[in-house]
Amino acid sequence: MRKKIFLFITLALLIISTSAQSIKVGNLLLENKFELLKSSYKEDAYSNAIISIYYLLEDNASQAWKHWKKSIEINPNSLWHEVIGLLGYDLWDSLPIYKEIVSLLDGREFNNSYLEYLYWKALLSQNLISKAEKYSEEKGFIKDFIFIGPFENIGNSGLYKEYPPEKEIKLEKTYQGKNGLDIRWFSPEESKSAYISLYNLIYPNQWSTSYALCYFYIPQNQEIYIRIGTTSSYKLFLDDCHIYEIETQRRAIWDQEIYRIPLSSGWHKLLLKFCNQEGDFGFFLRITDSKGNKISGLKTSVKPQNYRKTQIYFERILPEKELIKESDSSEIFYTFYGFLLSEKGVSEEAEEYLKRAEKIKKDSEVIKFILGKFYLGSQDVETGRKYLLDSYSLSKNLKMNLYYLSLYELEHGRYEEALKNLEKEDIPENSFLLRSLLIRLFNALSWTKEVENQISIFEKGYKTSQEAYFLKGKMYEKRNMPFKAIENYLTALSMNWENWEVFYSLFYLARDLHRYDIIENLAKNLIEKDPTDIWAYIQLIRIYLSQEKIEEAQRLIEKTKKITYLYPEIFIYEAEIHHLKDEKELAIESYEKAIEIDPSYKGIREYLNYLRSEQIKIPDISEYLSKDIPKEFLDFPAIYLLDWQERTMHKDGSFTVVFHKIIKILKDEAKDKYGEITINYDSSFEDVRILRARTIKPDGKELEATSIQDFSVASDYPLYTDQRQIIISMPAVEKGAILECFYVIDEYTRSIFGKNFQDIFFFQNEVPTLRSIYILKIPSTIDFKYKVYNGKVDPEVNQNKDYKIFTWKMENVPGITEEPYMPDLAKLVPQLWITTFRSWEDLADWYYSLAYPQIRSNKEIKEKVRELVLGAKMEEEKIKAIYYFVTNQIRYVGLEYGIRGIMPHSAPEIFKAKYGDCKDKAVLLLTMLKEAGIKAYYTLVSTRYSSPLKKELPGFQFDHAIVALPYKNSYLFLDGTAEDTPFGEVPGMDQGADAMIIIDGKPILTTIPMSKPENNLRKYNTKINIEEKNLVAETQITLTGYFANSYRYYLKTMTTLQKENFLSRLLNYYIPNSKLTDWDVQNIGNLEEPLIIKLKFENPYITSYKKEINLLNMFPFSSIKSAEEITREERNYDIEYYLPYQEIEEISINIPQGINIDTTIKSVTKENKWIKYSVEIEEKNNILSLKRVFTQKEILIPAQDFKEYKKDMEEIINYDKGMLLININ
Repeated sequence: MRKKIFLFITLALLIISTSAQSIKVGNLLLENKFELLKSSYKEDAYSNAIISIYYLLEDNASQAWKHWKKSIEINPNSLWHEVIGLLGYDLWDSLPIYKEIVSLLDGREFNNSYLEYLYWKALLSQNLISKAEKYSEEKGFIKDFIFIGPFENIGNSGLYKEYPPEKEIKLEKTYQGKNGLDIRWFSPEESKSAYISLYNLIYPNQWSTSYALCYFYIPQNQEIYIRIGTTSSYKLFLDDCHIYEIETQRRAIWDQEIYRIPLSSGWHKLLLKFCNQEGDFGFFLRITDSKGNKISGLKTSVKPQNYRKTQIYFERILPEKELIKESDSSEIFYTFYGFLLSEKGVSEEAEEYLKRAEKIKKDSEVIKFILGKFYLGSQDVETGRKYLLDSYSLSKNLKMNLYYLSLYELEHGRYEEALKNLEKEDIPENSFLLRSLLIRLFNALSWTKEVENQISIFEKGYKTSQEAYFLKGKMYEKRNMPFKAIENYLTALSMNWENWEVFYSLFYLARDLHRYDIIENLAKNLIEKDPTDIWAYIQLIRIYLSQEKIEEAQRLIEKTKKITYLYPEIFIYEAEIHHLKDEKELAIESYEKAIEIDPSYKGIREYLNYLRSEQIKIPDISEYLSKDIPKEFLDFPAIYLLDWQERTMHKDGSFTVVFHKIIKILKDEAKDKYGEITINYDSSFEDVRILRARTIKPDGKELEATSIQDFSVASDYPLYTDQRQIIISMPAVEKGAILECFYVIDEYTRSIFGKNFQDIFFFQNEVPTLRSIYILKIPSTIDFKYKVYNGKVDPEVNQNKDYKIFTWKMENVPGITEEPYMPDLAKLVPQLWITTFRSWEDLADWYYSLAYPQIRSNKEIKEKVRELVLGAKMEEEKIKAIYYFVTNQIRYVGLEYGIRGIMPHSAPEIFKAKYGDCKDKAVLLLTMLKEAGIKAYYTLVSTRYSSPLKKELPGFQFDHAIVALPYKNSYLFLDGTAEDTPFGEVPGMDQGADAMIIIDGKPILTTIPMSKPENNLRKYNTKINIEEKNLVAETQITLTGYFANSYRYYLKTMTTLQKENFLSRLLNYYIPNSKLTDWDVQNIGNLEEPLIIKLKFENPYITSYKKEINLLNMFPFSSIKSAEEITREERNYDIEYYLPYQEIEEISINIPQGINIDTTIKSVTKENKWIKYSVEIEEKNNILSLKRVFTQKEILIPAQDFKEYKKDMEEIINYDKGMLLININ
């Protein structure tokens, strides 16, 4: 609060200051007064900085550098240097400025973090490596760490999980890391570089979490400054105290966060946690005095030291806020302070300041440009493009608008759109990035003449720039003139060795040309800068192997293994060396180490199988072609001759699953169903190999399947891009044909359960199966549990040195003869369940670590919760408001495969996308409830669509996720997908379902209550008047529970005319020949009230005077006319209805004079343990009152009780045939 007050006071003083410049150059920049700006600035650091920014945005690189250089010369301590440096980041690497930076800053005293970083980078760019190393040491960089990783960070959830290093430091202990990889602490060689590249040390390094640990000693009590720059999210711990954390993804520079901490003398423990997404992965860290210099007497150790655990007090220093003192208006400060925050990845705060600036200067071209760049970087593409176009439309001076618009299109392969942007107007001769981009675009399109012309224009202004030589190199490479390309790349690289685009272009071209001298020089340069650069070592090893320098390659391999034990390529090259030396067993051992780290090396796995003589072979199926089919199976449309699955768990924890299906078509009706074979898989960790797909025609002719489509299941939903489906269209499918499909699914990472796994195999299909086989091949060291349900199958067990092999087999398995209202097949068929989870506690703890880190809020969610609960007095009102928002405003998308079938996205992702699956909706619901101060828990559900929970076999048996709230000594369940379900109810699929509530990582197994019959009510109340030659009636239908939900689902999307047509058809289904005269539907959107449908209608046919007696069903709306589930004399399977329900029909008939009405049945009551039925008839004062009540009390009728149930239901159906006899005199 004190900081905010200081900020506002400073701003006020700034605005009213009498010493302020009469012409505020900052305001001229923001007010689009660019000509006046150029003619009005003074020769001071601030004016030169503002002019430099203008020229940057105009894309005039030479003028931008000229004025920035002046500003540096006048005042190297100005914070505007960071603004200019980051705003022109895409530019400075390609201009020859770094040599000038070195001479400009050499020997000068200055205290500016960004210029210190720039000077260090300039030293490296000029290959002054020793000088850069010495400079970073003077600046207090810590380079001596021990590391552990990777742990999981999928969905960027790792920052919010507590992994073992936060609980204990045991350097000798092995832990289970990402994808079940065994990881341990390790200490590489000390890096010379100020930048610690975790990308080099940790593998896999994408979507991963890693820790860096060191101990440091200070000789006296003093204030220290910990200064951090990172590419990714991190947490900082000091002496076991959590200091700070930030969630970000950004470009790392020095001192992005600074912490001032008073510490006592002695040893201190420093632990850093880093959570990467994609791209580069590393950090800068230094411990300094207040001036940014090394602390005298500070020393470090990677060996644990004794330190005091005490409360740590710290202050986060924000030097960028000092920019306010160098700004001539509040809006100039807001604009560029917001920009600096956006570069740090502090998006919410950045947006807040940029919006403040926009509010003051609504038509500022500069502010709109920076907002557009910010939104593009935040992946809000439409908003970003709109701001950039708006900025460009104001004056067209700022060419950088066109640059970023075109760059975005070019990076996404939309060349035509990029070209349209670039050709909106002539590009000025002094333009740098815009013309460079146009040259790159022409080069990508192979428009050789245009490339040459544009390079000629570019060279007029920037002939000696690195970019000019690089672009010429690209041109020559495209023209297939590689040696000229290399010549230009080498010249370009000599200007700046830190330009990685130039570096890698040269490297890969040299590699293609076998210019090993160049490759070796480049790799050794990287290693000189950073002795831990594994990538560089790998390139050298590859060169030496190609040159048969085996000993040199082996020496480098041993060196890299001392840096990190985690890079699979090191072990692959080691295996190749063993192989060259005919050391087969050692080669196998090294290959196994490689795929233990990364199972995605499919070629290595196949080669290992070859070395071990374990390749997958397509089996001979001749025995199945001649097999006799039992007579009792011939009535089915098709038959499985073989349904075979073999799952192999490799030692690295990954799986190969082989499927072999042979199907014979017995009847034409089976052609459509079995003529296409579908394979679902997740491309993020699975690969499908189809080894055989063919049809054997009745005459013996074989036809291979050629129509194989592989497509995305969810192309319209970016959150679910990995879900894919292969459809094989089998050729020549006809009666008597045999279809064979033999395919393999390789998991090229470990299972989504890490090194745990589970599986289910069903031995029975809808059609008969002659042979059903499941084989599990598992390492001997792995223990697992299994059980066969609905049948008895004992496995055949074999064992060799490394593996146990279990085979379960069933033969002549009959098909399923369907019966109406039978339970789901998954509850009936013989099935094998396997799991390696030891307990439900282990499972809950594992899932808790996946899901709960995603329950996190952001600014937008907080604002929405405040809006939703505004004015709510009771807690229940708050819960309702949030529940209805999530169910109705967040679209449900049911796409649940692979890891995304188990792990939800984060709440901010879901809130932004406005759609999600059940897990996502549960996470958002929990996040919003938590934000409102309401305790609730993530709950996994095994819905009634799936099998009941196998409690004796712990495993992930769930297919749904909801939320549980403590409520009246029990729990209230909320289903975020239940769009038409009132608060307090859950959909039918949840009712009676087994569930696991996860509270602080502990499981509570429970069953969600089934609704009572009266909660699912369908009530008809009809009043009938018999008028002359006509029957006039009004019916009110009252629906609650399941019935209300179903009707709402359909009615809410209908137009008025569609509703009327629907209700007219509904009426005439029950009472034919009726004319709907009026109708009304109430409470479609009000889920708190029953859904009410009112119908007014006439029916002249029922009261025809031409007939002596007219007939009308006593209970036209509710009578049971037939029940297909009881038509058979016997059943094999239970009857299972969806939900208990109650149906009430009340009819009141006003009997006029001259009309007699009789009934064919009298009052009756019938009840058993499953149903209750009653009919009441009463005539009083010329009013005939009829009432029918049917209650389905229980939904499961066991097969052994079927005859009793059938008898009672048949009696009820007979009662329901009762008629009204209307006699008109």
